Amino acid sequence: MNTIPILRRVIVAGLLAPLAAAAAAPTTLHVGPSSTLGSGITLAVGLALDDGNPDTCGTATDLAVHAGDAVNFCYTLTNDSTRTLAYHTLVDSVDGSIFALMHEDVAPGASVQFNRIVTATLGVEDYAATWTAQDQEPGYAAAPVAFGFTDIVDSGTPLDLGDDGATGVTLPFAFPFFDDASNLLTIGNNGTLVLGTLDGFSYAFNDPLPYEPDVFMGGPIIAPFWDDFANSSGNVWWRVDGTAPNRRVIVQWVRPHFLQTGGAPAVFQAHLGEDGSLQFHYANTMFGDPANPDWDNGGSATVGLQNVDASIGNLYSYNTPSLTPASALAWTRTSPTAYTTATSVHLDVAPALVPPTIAVTPDPLAAAGEPGGAPVTVPFVIANQGEIGLEWNAIEAPAAQPAAAPRQQPLSPLATRKAADDAGTQDRWRTGHTQVVSLRGASTEGCDESTPGIIVHDDGMPEDGYRDGSGLFTIAGYVDRFTPSAYPATFTSACVSFLSSEAGTSQAFQLVVYDDSGWDGGPGNLLAAVDAVATDIPNTAQAAFVRVDLSGLGISVASGNVYIGVQFDPMDPGTSFVASDVNGEPNAGAGYLMRGNPGALGSWDPIVDRFHDYHALLVRAVEQLDACATPSDVPWLSLDTTSGSIDANAQATVTATLDPSQLAAGHYEAALCIGSNDPAHPRLVVPVSFDVSDSVFADGFDG
Repeated sequence: MNTIPILRRVIVAGLLAPLAAAAAAPTTLHVGPSSTLGSGITLAVGLALDDGNPDTCGTATDLAVHAGDAVNFCYTLTNDSTRTLAYHTLVDSVDGSIFALMHEDVAPGASVQFNRIVTATLGVEDYAATWTAQDQEPGYAAAPVAFGFTDIVDSGTPLDLGDDGATGVTLPFAFPFFDDASNLLTIGNNGTLVLGTLDGFSYAFNDPLPYEPDVFMGGPIIAPFWDDFANSSGNVWWRVDGTAPNRRVIVQWVRPHFLQTGGAPAVFQAHLGEDGSLQFHYANTMFGDPANPDWDNGGSATVGLQNVDASIGNLYSYNTPSLTPASALAWTRTSPTAYTTATSVHLDVAPALVPPTIAVTPDPLAAAGEPGGAPVTVPFVIANQGEIGLEWNAIEAPAAQPAAAPRQQPLSPLATRKAADDAGTQDRWRTGHTQVVSLRGASTEGCDESTPGIIVHDDGMPEDGYRDGSGLFTIAGYVDRFTPSAYPATFTSACVSFLSSEAGTSQAFQLVVYDDSGWDGGPGNLLAAVDAVATDIPNTAQAAFVRVDLSGLGISVASGNVYIGVQFDPMDPGTSFVASDVNGEPNAGAGYLMRGNPGALGSWDPIVDRFHDYHALLVRAVEQLDACATPSDVPWLSLDTTSGSIDANAQATVTATLDPSQLAAGHYEAALCIGSNDPAHPRLVVPVSFDVSDSVFADGFDG
């Protein structure tokens, strides 16, 4: 794979609907019988070298480039048919699936533009693109129907499901669903059905459909009202009505939201017909909890269907108040009309040019002078050993010094936790710890605020903690975003604090570092993972940092951010939580969470989307001190030029002037910070030393 994941879309003509993000799009296209209307679709692909504008649309179909060049592939799809085409799949012969079933309404006669950036590679020159456009999403479509709720509380079989519980039942007929049929059904407490198994799961935390990690539910999913329900009142029932071949199964839920403190339970049904009919009926969708009005009408639920391999997800709504009391939806199979077209382009790839390569001599710079004496000039050479022009600039800085300890803030008064505006799930440490006071823990060497180079987002006092309590995942990941003070940056250590529901707990974990190449700038590639153990974890809201050494890993960050945090098994021993600060502006740590299993890690999602009062994790990172992190004028040091361009395999001479006229005898140090477009050395730090004394011996430099 040689694609840089930069995806851009430009509306060309006649498009009204926004293009939906394709990050979670399925990779398998399923279509029903198709007909030919109009002249179908036309695809044009234009090539151009990347000019920094991701929406550039070149016209070349054959382009000469060097290996490593960034090439902008511009795809323009024109709808020549007589109907609106709404779902699109693009497959490339080199990079495979680019997107699948991406939603964009393209009216008859209209066009849509899509861009991606490809890195040219030796030996890879021909790219064949195949675009499929269709009018409907494959699978099922939902439409309102007359409300027909049949209460089965007194006549159905109660299932007595536990929190997040599920049980299997055998239907008297095989229910046809997507491309299969089965009489096995798992009924879950959280408003879900799983067909084809008696051993499926009911996951508490709803996601949009399709969602591949949710294949773990055990089969195709029917979700009339997938939300986090409790079992503190009501029940779940099922009943069979009618006679063959016109039987139907009714499943009814009467359940309150998890930790609901007022109002009424949700009341809804799913009807599965022997003829393949499928309906959802909603008697009540208003919880009426005064503390959580966003729950009402499906505001925290997923409504939709998903096939067995998650290649199709028919989503009606996700965390959207789309369900009203006394309403119903019927799902019917779709029969999409699909058009496919293909075209090819060619790259003539030559060996890569050696990138700009900077070299400075001498390094370091050293000179001597007399107190109050004449300036000393020291020439040095900046050479470009690459085959592409070098752009450079220089600035001076005082020599690196350990950071001064910040003024200690007075300890905050003991404070009780904030009232949660989240549901309060098994993820949360404070779910079972009401009215817990926060205490600042004893400082850990290398983790306290006075540590030189430390980056701190929290106030040192945790009020909450996070993990995954579903029992369905063996990996829970939590990271915060860290922005270095200068580049390239190196992180030498990191610190993390845990909380526990039981005193004396130990937790094995990995201290992880990710780059920011993920979707929308989130966690992307794993840069480092260090095994560690937290011991004697407190069961009170108290900071207890564990320091992890990163100095031997050679982590170098040339630009952007990194995400640092932990990954651990939340069920081993099952009592540990990553400590979190919830005081202050939400999302100050810009953190992400992830749940998964070995070989099947889930997606990274913003922590604040799950825990709305999250401020920052108790995770801290220490960057290596660098003189160029805070450059400023050095009065006795100046350059005759501070920037320039150097051709390939050429060099330039720059003169540094060291002026002792205002200096007393002594040894002086500074640094030259030379930035360049050399990708391997975006910044060089050249030390400068100046000995000022009455007797000058300057290694050949005469004052």
